[in-house]
Amino acid sequence: MSSKPHDDLPTLVDRLNWNEELTRLCESIEQCTPPHVFGVHGDWGSGKTSFMRQLQWHLGGEATKEDGSVGSDSSTFSGTQEQGAARAKRGKKIVTIWFEAWRYQSEVVPVVALLHEMRRQLSTAAAVRGKFEKLGQVTLRYLLGSLSDAAKTIGVEALLPNADRIESIGEKWEKANLAESLPTDSIRGFLSAAIKEILPEDESARLVVFIDDLDRCNSMAAFRLLEGLKIYLNVPRCVFVIGMNEQTLVDAIAKELALPKEVPPAVVQLRAAHYLEKICTNVFRLPPPPNPPQHLGEWLHDDHQRQALLTAIGKLHCLPPNPRRLKALANQWSRFIARVPWPVGNAEQEAVAVRVLVAAYICQFHRDLWERWCFQPGFWQEIKAWCRGEVADRSSIVNDRKVEAPDAAELPQLKPPEWIGALRLPERRLPSQGNSEAWGSTYPDPNAIEIFWIAPLVREHHPNLVASDFEALLKCARPTT
Repeated sequence: MSSKPHDDLPTLVDRLNWNEELTRLCESIEQCTPPHVFGVHGDWGSGKTSFMRQLQWHLGGEATKEDGSVGSDSSTFSGTQEQGAARAKRGKKIVTIWFEAWRYQSEVVPVVALLHEMRRQLSTAAAVRGKFEKLGQVTLRYLLGSLSDAAKTIGVEALLPNADRIESIGEKWEKANLAESLPTDSIRGFLSAAIKEILPEDESARLVVFIDDLDRCNSMAAFRLLEGLKIYLNVPRCVFVIGMNEQTLVDAIAKELALPKEVPPAVVQLRAAHYLEKICTNVFRLPPPPNPPQHLGEWLHDDHQRQALLTAIGKLHCLPPNPRRLKALANQWSRFIARVPWPVGNAEQEAVAVRVLVAAYICQFHRDLWERWCFQPGFWQEIKAWCRGEVADRSSIVNDRKVEAPDAAELPQLKPPEWIGALRLPERRLPSQGNSEAWGSTYPDPNAIEIFWIAPLVREHHPNLVASDFEALLKCARPTT
């Protein structure tokens, strides 16, 4: 019987040993002088949202599985006694807001959606509920309603005006609509005063706003939100934590910068990076899992199967160092392992574990290879030969002959097989030393999706990986009868 699949929701459970980083970042948020913007960088699947949800929890914020904020494994999470005490102390002076930017990317001025979300979440925050009941109807709600009206004026154009135009339009609108209604003469000034009144009575009290998935927004929406933060929310007592893929966000900014066409693309990228650097001055970069096999093993349900797999892998670097991909691989493992009998002997168990992992990996991450393999089981021999360096390509010819690679058009036999496409091996064959065969890392980008990570495992266990042994696993692609 198959095990229940793992969900893909964020978690409050620290499975990647982030505690020290979380503690340091909590202290930085507590001690910084607002306004301040922190960044949390990570590629797709690196755990950014989980890290930020855990950071929010440590700062006293709430996230529940009922609204889909976190997965079911977080339902009983309470942290250690020491963490709970520190959290309670921080929660008396820190109020957190969570904003999923991509949900509002269709807004002409996304910062207005952010302000409405701030109002909604402040109304239920335990630390400010009493104050909000008194001030919200008169002051904050009026302000946000006014901002919504201002947004209609600012955002009727399909294209974003530049920062100067936004500020100019905003100032004109304020003079026309807010001069007699508000105690200050600017939206920013009023926001600063309102936030100060809403927060707990503590000089170090602050509002910490988490902005997640900004890099999932289209380029215009991402740029608009950053502009809005810079113009309207660069106020005292406000700290922002932005989750992002840094390069994706730089690319988005580069598309929106109003630069002359003759500016070289490399210069545009540099200016976009500088723009982001001015807004987000403190970036924490999530490290990849230090031990991907161990992390994968934590998601497997059976202790004996886990031990057999980890023993078979040993010290090989044969798994993608990405938490989301490893969890997805664990789900495929559970599906495949249920279709084959589990043997008794240790050696046999390791052999089965390797076969199951190879099949699950290719099925999960390389659909085209999996479909070819299912259609023609003998295709496995081609995959195995490639992993072992037996499929000639230009790099292997250069290494063996130590000459400049000939043009592939002149020698078609040197062209890699069509099915390899953009895929690359994570290791390369080193110059032979006698009869021994040595392989070394190609130092691949740990986040590159074109790396065929499982290749070292195939090469290490190739004598026990024959096409006929995968017959039962290939049937996983077909309905059971």
